[in-house]
Amino acid sequence: MCTNCVSTTEVLAGQAALAFAVLREPVHNLLAQAGVVAPIDPVKRDVRTVSFLRSLELDPVEILGADVVAAADAWVPTVYVRARSARPIGSHSLLSAQ
Repeated sequence: MCTNCVSTTEVLAGQAALAFAVLREPVHNLLAQAGVVAPIDPVKRDVRTVSFLRSLELDPVEILGADVVAAADAWVPTVYVRARSARPIGSHSLLSAQ
């Protein structure tokens, strides 16, 4: 594509997408160290892959190996709960007239 055919908005959108792709993991790791977000779980991707291969009726042990499949089967999801106030929101906070 020639430079005359590309608008400034398209160039800025492309640069923003590239910056997001490059900086996504380091920023997530930084936020995880600060305790703002949950850390990346390395086995989580393998759990999805094993489940996908089983849905295709393929043997995940042949493809990924026994150790990866065993770790994926033993994986238990962790829930990261952020503390919030117990105040009601919106229409729930209005007094009901009965």
